[in-house]
Amino acid sequence: MTSRTRWIGFFVLGTLVVAGLPSWALGKSGRKIALGNAPSINKKTEGSPGFVLVEVSDFECPVCGESAREVMPDIFEKFVEPGKVELLFLNLPLQMRHPHAFKAAEAAACAGDQKMFWEMHSTLFGNQGALAPDRLPGYAEDLGLDVPAFRQCLSSGRHGADIRQDIRTAESLGITGTPAYLLGRRVPGGDKVEILEVVPGLVPAAELEKKLDSLLASK
Repeated sequence: MTSRTRWIGFFVLGTLVVAGLPSWALGKSGRKIALGNAPSINKKTEGSPGFVLVEVSDFECPVCGESAREVMPDIFEKFVEPGKVELLFLNLPLQMRHPHAFKAAEAAACAGDQKMFWEMHSTLFGNQGALAPDRLPGYAEDLGLDVPAFRQCLSSGRHGADIRQDIRTAESLGITGTPAYLLGRRVPGGDKVEILEVVPGLVPAAELEKKLDSLLASK
């Protein structure tokens, strides 16, 4: 099974509506943000440049689902799987438009407590039309999680503060809609990432690949 196939396996393909994209600020180059608690896929070897790609997303956003299906498989295969770039996730649930997005973000974080964030990430994006809170324990069961522990985590709201911090971080970069991608690099000796570029909206995989190639060439 190829890396692309494994990544595509994260998502159940469905019909998604592509909404019009808002006009956002293009971020603040050089800004350093703390991402110590962000879920990560990091296959880089020791001594590799600490470049990162941050997926800023909302589990109930249809365009984010489109990004997950059309953009991320290629990026995962060409940059994350070979260890060229670390992939991170930043929550930006748009609660006024997507009433179940915040709880879905909590569900992913609770799955992360059991080292299954990315599996829940895939399941939620594959079931965007069924993210009501009463559906979430069923997804945990499907993934083989400890469901009582998952339920307790979800009901406690213990990840809510981290998700609200994610929202503040995204907004501090001028991001008010999803999806978006942050290109940056790890700051040595800590949990911070220096943001080099913010790419707003759904972009073709080829465009994001070009930006990542340019980032890697700058090392």
